[in-house]
Amino acid sequence: MDQEREFDLSDEGQHRHRIVQMDKGGLRRVLGIRDLFALGYSDVGSSIYYALGVTALYALGATPLALALAGIAFFCTTLTYAEMASALPEAGGSSSFARHAFNDLVSFIAGWALLLDYIVTIAISAYTVGPYLSYFFPALKIVPVNLSFSLLVLGVLFLLNFIGIKESTRISFLLCLFDIATQLSIITIGAIFLLNIPHLMEFMRIGVSGVDWSPTWPQFWKGVSMAMVAYIGIESIAQLGNEARSASRTLPRSLLLTMVTLFLMYFGISAVALSAIHPKILATQYLEDPLAGIAAALPVGRELFGPWIGILGATILFVAANAGLVGASRLTFAMGEYYQLPRIFYRLHPRFRTPYISLAIFGILAGLVILVAKRLTFLADLYNFGAMLAFSLAHLSLLGLRVRKPNLERPFKIPFNLRFKNVQLPLTAILGLLVTFAVWVDVVITKPAGRNLGFIWMGIGLICYFAYRRQQRIAVTAHVEIERVEMPEFKPLLIKKILVPTLGGLYTENIQIACELAQVHGADVTALYVIEIPSALPLDTFLPDRFGAGEAALKRAQAIGRESEISLKTQLLQARSAAEAILDVLKEGSYDLVVMGAVMKKGSPASTLGNTVEAVIRSAPCRVWICKTTSK
Repeated sequence: MDQEREFDLSDEGQHRHRIVQMDKGGLRRVLGIRDLFALGYSDVGSSIYYALGVTALYALGATPLALALAGIAFFCTTLTYAEMASALPEAGGSSSFARHAFNDLVSFIAGWALLLDYIVTIAISAYTVGPYLSYFFPALKIVPVNLSFSLLVLGVLFLLNFIGIKESTRISFLLCLFDIATQLSIITIGAIFLLNIPHLMEFMRIGVSGVDWSPTWPQFWKGVSMAMVAYIGIESIAQLGNEARSASRTLPRSLLLTMVTLFLMYFGISAVALSAIHPKILATQYLEDPLAGIAAALPVGRELFGPWIGILGATILFVAANAGLVGASRLTFAMGEYYQLPRIFYRLHPRFRTPYISLAIFGILAGLVILVAKRLTFLADLYNFGAMLAFSLAHLSLLGLRVRKPNLERPFKIPFNLRFKNVQLPLTAILGLLVTFAVWVDVVITKPAGRNLGFIWMGIGLICYFAYRRQQRIAVTAHVEIERVEMPEFKPLLIKKILVPTLGGLYTENIQIACELAQVHGADVTALYVIEIPSALPLDTFLPDRFGAGEAALKRAQAIGRESEISLKTQLLQARSAAEAILDVLKEGSYDLVVMGAVMKKGSPASTLGNTVEAVIRSAPCRVWICKTTSK
């Protein structure tokens, strides 16, 4: 005889790494190569407006060489992101890569480190919009005024992205074209009137004693570390995998286009800068606005380029803050989807399909950083701490997937590989891993401010991650896989007004249930007591005993509401029929739900709920929930 078999399809009966959930649809795939390039270039390209000065602070005359060495690491990292984004076109960037290559704990470390960078990106970009506009509005040089203006910038960015990313990328693309045209004009004028290659080569010498333009070797390597800030924003493009059209094709192309454009702009601007300005002056007087110094030194168009650079700097930094906010919201959306962050980060606006809660949270966090940050170099250290850790894990993830999944479809595959049996390891990923990890170690050893706050940030994140995974009963190192089930018939319950007729006496379970439902849905609750007046008496007859019983029942309902922290409304009516009174109140008040109580005696037929309850079930214009109580 065959034995019965029981299949447990509940969460407890399955491996916790596989989670079944409804397919609610995702972010809209509306971004092409132009849009991806605009967001990526605006994030990375904006760094020249402060990274050039910070790099010159340490590298002095060897600043172009420092930028070139950092550019090699950027080249390796861009190729890694191009291959990984083409193979895994989803939101999350290095966090997503690490989840596929290793597990969710490594993925969380990469994602949480990047979130620190996004907060700093948003903060520093929004804060430096004001100083560039101070050419036109001198009041923005006053710190309290600029702080208020920076918060206003964050508010505008939130509204743009709340409405939809397509609208924000259109603005980004136009501003990027304006930025590239301006920088090309500066490079062209500088090349004609200022560029002095023998002078540049002389200044690039390192370790020359007795001069103020040559850095020591330790200073130079610090300059290389700071120059890495100039290339950090490449992650922003990878974060948009869920919103890119034909992501396997558009993501790698936009990444490579961004890389080539940046190389041309950065090396051109740095060469012109050090041909026009002494390294010491660039690193001190123009530390925070190096392009303003270049414009002031131009022999032609100086009067034009002054206001031009003011507008240019403000616009591209505005776009960079926008790119940072987009990246942070998309990263937390992906981490929320895979239960690395609370599911509130995975919530999309029902109309605009944007992660509005993530946008709001990171806009607020960036505002707090603006209010407490004091030094540009300190923010750069924070930048490098998180970004270099995330980039190292991205390179490591690529190498891991080349070993573990050599047959994974890769529309773009890095050439120049080392072959070990059947495994091909890209030379650029190995070099990128060594360089980015070395810069991270340098920050940890030599930059106490960045190290301390960086480790505090990571510690807080890991504590929250472990606690949340424990609450969800998911192992911290599990590889969560999401299985989506299409349920087109499913509609969210919108319950904002609940009516609960009270029976009086000891039967209050329906009131308790109504209050608990109100807590979940944020609904208003009204308790109703109906005094039935016999037809032999006028409807307005005052019956003291029944009136007193009704008042007592409603007071009990209010007490239950207070216990549930619900401000419960009460209504006492006189009517010929309780059922008719309840139905009239439901129609006039446009209620979404009525919770009825049904008291049944032991042994009574299950179909007998009482005349009032059955009448309400038949004719109610809204949902009816029945709370059955069995009397002794």
